[in-house]
Amino acid sequence: MLGERAWRERFGADPRIVGRTLVLDGQPTQIVGVVPSSVVLPDESTDLWLPSAWKPSDRADESFRRAHYARAIARLKPSVTLEQARAQLQVVVERLKRQYPRTNRYMGAGMTPLQEFLVGDTRVPLLFLLAAVALLLLISCANVGNLLLVRAAGQERELSVRLALGATRGRVVRQAITDSLVLSAIGGAAGLAVGWAATRALVALQPAGLLRVRDFGLDWSVLVYVVAITAASGVLFGVAPALWAGRRRPAATLREGGRAASAGPRASRWASALVVAEVAMSLLLAVGAGLLVRSVRALDRVPAGFDGAGVLAVTLALPSVRYDTPQKVRAFYDELTTRARALPGVERVALTLVPPLAGTGWTSDFVVAGRPAGDYGTEVAHGIASPDYFRTLRIPVLRGRAFTAADADGAPKVVVINDALARSYFRGQDPVGQRIAFDKVPDSTTTWYTIVGVVGDQHQHALAEAPQIQVLYPFAQAPNEYMTLLVRAGCRECDPTRLAAPVRRLVAQLDRDLPIRELRTVAEIRAASLARQRFLMTLLVAFAAVGLVLAVVGEYGVVAQLTRRRIREMGIRVALGARPTQVQWLVVRAGLRLTAAGAALGVAAALLVAGALRGLLFGVPPRDPVTFGGVLLLLVATGVAASWVPARAASRAQPVDTLRAQ
Repeated sequence: MLGERAWRERFGADPRIVGRTLVLDGQPTQIVGVVPSSVVLPDESTDLWLPSAWKPSDRADESFRRAHYARAIARLKPSVTLEQARAQLQVVVERLKRQYPRTNRYMGAGMTPLQEFLVGDTRVPLLFLLAAVALLLLISCANVGNLLLVRAAGQERELSVRLALGATRGRVVRQAITDSLVLSAIGGAAGLAVGWAATRALVALQPAGLLRVRDFGLDWSVLVYVVAITAASGVLFGVAPALWAGRRRPAATLREGGRAASAGPRASRWASALVVAEVAMSLLLAVGAGLLVRSVRALDRVPAGFDGAGVLAVTLALPSVRYDTPQKVRAFYDELTTRARALPGVERVALTLVPPLAGTGWTSDFVVAGRPAGDYGTEVAHGIASPDYFRTLRIPVLRGRAFTAADADGAPKVVVINDALARSYFRGQDPVGQRIAFDKVPDSTTTWYTIVGVVGDQHQHALAEAPQIQVLYPFAQAPNEYMTLLVRAGCRECDPTRLAAPVRRLVAQLDRDLPIRELRTVAEIRAASLARQRFLMTLLVAFAAVGLVLAVVGEYGVVAQLTRRRIREMGIRVALGARPTQVQWLVVRAGLRLTAAGAALGVAAALLVAGALRGLLFGVPPRDPVTFGGVLLLLVATGVAASWVPARAASRAQPVDTLRAQ
């Protein structure tokens, strides 16, 4: 089965593709169908599906029953519940335990809904982003409502005159709601344009692991959602200005517009409340962004256990049809490493099954010789490495030795373990010299390996995860078709990508039909392990920045309106001898009061919900005082900035002109 992407990109969407033959690993393979791009099993990068089949020789090997690397997918009958299916599966598990006690005595099986399995750990980050988007929408709506209130306050006299001349209050309310809907429609249209561009950028920038990003786009469901949100926002946040405008008494408004010493609070109460809400919500976003920024910085400082600077990783997979014996696999990789060492600018060359931070090989149970029956360990990761692997990545050997040329095929079986395994299962003992087997119930047929060294831990999957317990086999004793060639450049600062072209030519010289599965630097592998956290951080920082700008705009509008309403009072103060700085402080203080109220509300809310971020953070407590303090200082600075322009305008007003205008 061919994937739709491969069908379009490699075969030009040929409608006659079904029935044609591909040569895969030297074997003719017939194409029987094309899988649509909407299918994301096992992931969206899959281009080809082959029928699952094991050779009789595989089934005859007892290790086959220990190789739990495959997952089964089943569709339940309509009448069968998940609990019933799990109970039936448990019956099968118990039967296998009785039938194969040596390999299945301690094994179990589970069943998970496919949707839950596919979404996995992306659910929490996506829900978190959804909450951030909702906060940003509320901030935007509050800002629109604030602007409408300010606009309505500026039209008090006009509306009062209209009411006094016979206009109905319903007509005034309808006009205010109409104004709100027009603004919302303009904003919705602009949002669609920005959303289209942002979606394309997100698809390009997203890290691996976010589900079905190819399907991101603006379809009819998105358009309907945007129209509904736009209309709802326009009505909901146009109601307050509309009701406020419709309930005003013309006589009271005209009196307030006269020569009073200061304006009453009714015109600014709603606007101030909205600004407080904006500040509180922007603080929530800023705290979330700050926590993620500090978390990513903490992750970036975590020692990975190896030095990947200046190292190129080239992943190959030898086709089993042509490399069908361990001797052929060894011969190819031995020749490859020998020639790679001779390339100009190369310091060291090594082989590994999987580079650090790119995963592990397989996992299994294990026992240590001399331990009582039933004393076994689980989930030890297996790897394969050549003798120069530890020196190439500068991984320290803590005890014993690394692999040498003496650990060849036919020599005594040896392994190297990492420090995590030594600490966990050899407390108070020296593991070097002890024997280990990868079985729960060893017998006379079990293969035992002698531990010859303990090396420093490397993070296998992610910097946020503790290093997994691991054993490494020498490549000569465990040759594998799938290996990664590590090439260290001559200096730490050298660009290892300059070695890419020579290595490609070298592989082609050895086997012109062998493709390179992946070629990247070890530094890029490390960066990829942080890609999801950086992606979430970037999005949330962008949301927080937009929310903060909207809050500043809203606060500026309210402070400017309050200043205009108190301009006569300030003119009197200046006439009575007040200094410009005193007038400026009067205005800035009004803005800081709004900031302080919003900050207090936002901090309380952030302290309540911060615990929900615990699963996304590393090395930073959810209620991190540094983050909260930094965000509060930022809010104070933006509050002063929002008030400074109207404060300077008020301090520069001429008392005579101000009093004459009033």
